[in-house]
Amino acid sequence: MSYSMTYDVIIIGGGQAGLALGFSLKQKNIPFVILDENEQTGMSWRKRYDSLRLFTPGSYSQLHGFHLKGDPKGFPDKNEIADYLAAFKIQNELPVHREKVIRLTQNERKQFLVTTPNKIYTAKQVVIATGAFHNPCVPKVHDGTAGFEIHASKYQNPSQIPNGNVLIVGAGNTGVQIASELSKTHQVTLS
Repeated sequence: MSYSMTYDVIIIGGGQAGLALGFSLKQKNIPFVILDENEQTGMSWRKRYDSLRLFTPGSYSQLHGFHLKGDPKGFPDKNEIADYLAAFKIQNELPVHREKVIRLTQNERKQFLVTTPNKIYTAKQVVIATGAFHNPCVPKVHDGTAGFEIHASKYQNPSQIPNGNVLIVGAGNTGVQIASELSKTHQVTLS
C-alpha cells in the first residue's frame, strides 16, 4: 500500500455532484481529486434500465453552463446523460481516479485518510458524492412462493418480466417509469 499526495479536498463519487463540485474547486485553484469506482464517467447511468429518461428538460440538467446536446425542451435518456457527464469531465480536465474507496478514517492530526485497494490518500476535507441510493434496499416480503421478484436496480426492460400480473412497489420516478413501460405488456398495479 502506498501513500499518495495530500489534497485539500477529496471527492468520493464522480457523478453529477462530484463533477460539479470538482469544477467549482478547479475554478478556485483548490487542490482536489475525484475518486470513482466505475470504469468510466457516467457508467452508473448506463447500468440503469433501458428506457430511463429524465423528468426534467435538458436545459435544466446542465452543469455550470456546459451545453447538453439535443432539444433543450426534451427529456434526455440515460445514455445522453452518461455521454454528457463524460464530455463534461474531459472538457474541464477534471482529475478522476478510477479507484474504489474501501475505508475513510482520520489520523491524530485530524487529516482524512481515504483508503483504496492500492493507495491511501490524505485530505483536509472529504465530500461523499456517491448518491443517496447506492445500495438498493430489498425487503424480504414473502416466503419464496410468491413468484418472480426483481429490484429496480436490476431491471433493464420488459423482456425480463414473466407473463402475468405485476405489482410495482414504490411510486417515485423510477417506479412510475417502469410501471408505464410494463403496462404495455402486463397488467400492472402501482403501489
